[in-house]
Amino acid sequence: MSTYSKNRIKNAGRVLRRFESSTPDEVLEAIGVIDEWRAGHAKPLRRVNAGLRHYVRKAGVEQPEVTQRLKRFATIVDKLRRQSAMALSRMEDIGGVRVIVPTQDQVDAIVRDLQSQPRWKIRRTREYVEGRDPGPKSDGYRAIHVIVVKDGCYIEVQLRTPRQDAWAQSVEQDTRRLGQGLKFGAGPDDLREYYVMVSELLAMRERHEEPSSAFMEQLASKFAATRGYFPDEESR
Repeated sequence: MSTYSKNRIKNAGRVLRRFESSTPDEVLEAIGVIDEWRAGHAKPLRRVNAGLRHYVRKAGVEQPEVTQRLKRFATIVDKLRRQSAMALSRMEDIGGVRVIVPTQDQVDAIVRDLQSQPRWKIRRTREYVEGRDPGPKSDGYRAIHVIVVKDGCYIEVQLRTPRQDAWAQSVEQDTRRLGQGLKFGAGPDDLREYYVMVSELLAMRERHEEPSSAFMEQLASKFAATRGYFPDEESR
């Protein structure tokens, strides 16, 4: 855990948010504070990861797919600059654990178990799926996020089905290829609309629903219209 006070951590975030108007000494000090704050999430992150595996197995998954990551320094700074009201000390996803399980029912069972255990301190739960709070994101993102407090740090647990994860990974890949933040509302409108429809299709598949022919025709049209953004695919 960081030896710096919450106020000093917040100030470090403010310095890097207004990087252009900060002095070199202020920037160097802020970098040191953020590096230590980030590193302080490593041990709580490992503890959350280890604890989650029990509940994943309890949900019937014999070989848990549970991964973890510390948010990169550059990504922390980018988020601070994109979200002007975000205080560094309140950033909930510096440490993140991702859990992939076969079905939404298993995701829900794991979340219920976490919420029912007194030793798991849950800060908040966001359910980005149909009929939940707040529901799927406007860009089509689906998952359940549980913010766990461990050793004074916030650790974000993302729980997804394989289809939800494949969709998110595809958006990430195209974000890198285009150099535009599709996941942040940037990028071509038609490509973002295509991904919303793909997410809806995958959700239908998980609910064992058959999409209409009109839906599939529209999706095919969107797919064809967006291939021009990826000319390198033709040579693969």
